[in-house]
Amino acid sequence: MTTKQFRNKFLTLIIATWGVPPIFGLSYLVYIQMFSIEQMIDIMLSPIEPFFIICALAISIIIFHRWCRPIMSCIDNATPENQIRAIHAIKIFPFLYWSIFVGYLVIAPITVIVSAELFSDFVATPIDWFRINLVSLVVSIVVGLPIFFMVYDLIGKVSYCLSFSKPFIAIRTKVFLIGALTPLLIDTMIVQYYWTKTGYFTGETFIVWLSLEILAISGSLIFVRSFAQSLKPLEHTIANDNILQDDKLLKSMKSMSTDELGLLTNRYQAVLEKLHEQQNKLEEKVSVRTKELQNSNQELEAFCSAVSHDLRAPLRHIHGYSDILLEEYNESLDLRGKQYLNKINNASEKMSELISSLLGLSRITRSELQKQKINISNIAFATIDELTLYYPERAIDINISTDLEAFADKKLIQIVLHNLFDNAIKYSKHQNPAKIEFGYNLSNHAFFVNDNGVGFDNRFVKKIFEPFQRQHSDSEYEGIGIGLATVLRIINKHEGKIWAESQIGQGTCFYFTLPGA
Repeated sequence: MTTKQFRNKFLTLIIATWGVPPIFGLSYLVYIQMFSIEQMIDIMLSPIEPFFIICALAISIIIFHRWCRPIMSCIDNATPENQIRAIHAIKIFPFLYWSIFVGYLVIAPITVIVSAELFSDFVATPIDWFRINLVSLVVSIVVGLPIFFMVYDLIGKVSYCLSFSKPFIAIRTKVFLIGALTPLLIDTMIVQYYWTKTGYFTGETFIVWLSLEILAISGSLIFVRSFAQSLKPLEHTIANDNILQDDKLLKSMKSMSTDELGLLTNRYQAVLEKLHEQQNKLEEKVSVRTKELQNSNQELEAFCSAVSHDLRAPLRHIHGYSDILLEEYNESLDLRGKQYLNKINNASEKMSELISSLLGLSRITRSELQKQKINISNIAFATIDELTLYYPERAIDINISTDLEAFADKKLIQIVLHNLFDNAIKYSKHQNPAKIEFGYNLSNHAFFVNDNGVGFDNRFVKKIFEPFQRQHSDSEYEGIGIGLATVLRIINKHEGKIWAESQIGQGTCFYFTLPGA
């Protein structure tokens, strides 16, 4: 149901609440011959009664149109704040509805009698005041009660957007109202009819009428008690949010009736027991998988340590012996031999750097987040100051937005910005000056690092975050292809997103989000 549909249907019910009683009540007063048709015409042509009806209708529309705004907001956008306001509005509706409606029905007989006495030949007696108030009671039951339930039925159609733990109108309340007020309506109309036909009404008649109402209310209380017994197991479930975690609570939810509610309770209990069983199995599987994962992490740490030691030792030997050859046999080697040894040294150094990067990537994947509120602008300033020391000859124009904050792991964010800024400086080396910008984009709620560097083909944007996938050769721009893969791992670990936008020769902009920023 849309907001507009809810509003139109709700206001239609409100108009009916304050529009039907004058039609029904005044017609009924003519039917029971309390007023003649001529007298009723005089009442309706008087300034008092029409003014009262129009004012009451207008005031009710204004009040209840304002009342339904929180619910309409919740239908459009079911945020926690909107849900709280909507639930509060629904809770106060019975008091608001009945206080205004009953007040209206209390004043309405007065306006009718006063209009009749001032603008017609009608002369009121104490019995007339009693009779017209009985009619007002009939109107409240015939009109007010059904529309009250219809409003809550309408709210029920949009309750999917609400998160509430207790019923707004309990079934037992509905049973009591229907069981008590329906006989009251019937008895009152019979009394009015008997009174009209015979003109006879004594204290004995009143006592009989009052006794019938007491019997009706007593019967309603018996019905309410029966319903309460049927509903007790379900209410017990509603009151305990952790019933699946408590075996005793689950077993105590037993049917207490032989009707449809009893059958529903039995079926519901069977479903909960099945869910409880599945939950226990799932927790066992999670426990087993967690232990397996812990063992795998321990094995991975041991493997990384072994790889680091076993691979770096031969590399150190290669590098060391190459240096010895260059130093001790320098005069015996020709130019080509020296070039070969230099290539061996460079390759071993790059291999050592690659091993360090892979171990760093592995540690980031296994590390636990230490989230805190950080000033990411200050981290950006410190990072760029550190990097520019390595490029003293470069002309770099840097623009960093101030006072940007995030809720993240400070050390890992330092790694993210170090890699992104390093790439920005590296790939803009042919620009004079190189322009690098760091800020926050309000349209997509993301931080960004923008440069005016060489850029890349946007068709390969996904590959740049894969290890060793480089868009440029080592001879053009040095690197090993691990930096952006590391950045991706860190942002994913923060449950954020990272993406890039670029065109060849027009620079690159990296965006990343951090939840809570």
